[in-house]
Amino acid sequence: MSRSTDSSRSRAIRWPQQSAAFRTDPLTTTPQPPSSSSAESRDRGAPASEAALSDDDIETCVRVLRAIEGDRSHLTRLNRERRRELLTLAGLVSKPERHELVRMAKAFRRAEREAAKAHDRKLVDQTLLRIQRRSSVYAPLRLERPALDEHADRPELRRELACYVCKRPFTNVHRYYDSLCEPCGDFNYAKREQTADLAGHYAVVTGARVKIGYQAALKLLRAGAHVVVTTRFPVDAASRYAMEPDFRELRGRLQIFGLDLRHTPSVELFARFLAERLPRLDCVLNNACQTVRRPAGFFRHLLEAEAAPLASLPADRRSVLTEHAELCRVLLVPQGGGARALAAASTEKGEGLVHSASVSQRRYLDDDYRAGDALFPAHRYDEDLQQVDLREINSWRLRLHEVETPELLEVHLVNAIAPYILNARLKPLMVATPGRHKHIVNVSAVEGQFYRTTKTDKHP
Repeated sequence: MSRSTDSSRSRAIRWPQQSAAFRTDPLTTTPQPPSSSSAESRDRGAPASEAALSDDDIETCVRVLRAIEGDRSHLTRLNRERRRELLTLAGLVSKPERHELVRMAKAFRRAEREAAKAHDRKLVDQTLLRIQRRSSVYAPLRLERPALDEHADRPELRRELACYVCKRPFTNVHRYYDSLCEPCGDFNYAKREQTADLAGHYAVVTGARVKIGYQAALKLLRAGAHVVVTTRFPVDAASRYAMEPDFRELRGRLQIFGLDLRHTPSVELFARFLAERLPRLDCVLNNACQTVRRPAGFFRHLLEAEAAPLASLPADRRSVLTEHAELCRVLLVPQGGGARALAAASTEKGEGLVHSASVSQRRYLDDDYRAGDALFPAHRYDEDLQQVDLREINSWRLRLHEVETPELLEVHLVNAIAPYILNARLKPLMVATPGRHKHIVNVSAVEGQFYRTTKTDKHP
């Protein structure tokens, strides 16, 4: 096809539509990719036309073309080959081929999408929750209530997000929460500091070393309740609670137990121990759950502290571990007295209590043998002071047929069997507790619930 025919067809193609952010002449404006791309292109030996042009480059080009258009005698200063090259390139830019128009339209759309994403990321990063989370490597979770201006304009996203709670699309960013629409954000923010008088009440919270379980236990303690906490790593949990500014006031009502919920006999023993030891029970919060399985190497850095003698710990941390130590002594020497329900218990039956931390090092999947600093780099922790996990694939991204059977069993033991046992064995104590306000809270997830239309085939 001749050049003249191709050019006439290209004139019929409409220039790409641009938003206000890109409302400039497409012939003299280059879409703005990341600035590092130009250096990368040159490193790969890409042609100069693919390198990003600076604003000065564009300004020089426009000035030269404007001068030539005003006085074509400037062309006489060029030799024949240079003049022909200049005019040919100017013609190709002003009258692009069809495929060039298509490619340019894609480039503008891509640049507009990236600009919208960058704009939205900046707005979301300015929410108070994210600012507080970035304030330090680890911040105690009793965050100061920020002052919010009720009349301040709320920034608007260019692309809609789905609210984490109600799933409705929203563009107005909440002042505090980064993933909630305004109604859900306002409701949750109002609940953030809500409390009640729980003096004299007793609660059991599983999986309360980090994140939601930790927050829930703190909230109960600050409301005046006595709280029994379970975790596989009780010494680390004690260290975390000791970092709270009001720990001196809370520690008299806190007891931390080491318990691996995957070990069902230990769960039975623990429930029977509580049934005899606690004077009453008002709340059971089954918070512990397994979503993404962590291999043995993920917990390796915690083992040294967990194996240390109790006497080597500071007195304030020792005080919240005394009952766990007593229970372990009873299990190790059953004939030496202790709770009568545990008189016949053996070390094997209580392994998930006595050795709750070391049980995490048992290896029975391939991931357990892929340890080392390459996947779990030493002394690198996230904002919750948990080990950084650099695995490219974990169970969050696996499909039904890719999940190993041992992991399936672990999930059910932690998420379903252990809560069932605790609820069943502790129910008589709760029934005997005076008062009407008693609660069992089973934290649930969508694992295994295939009837949900929003559930993907990942992480079954």
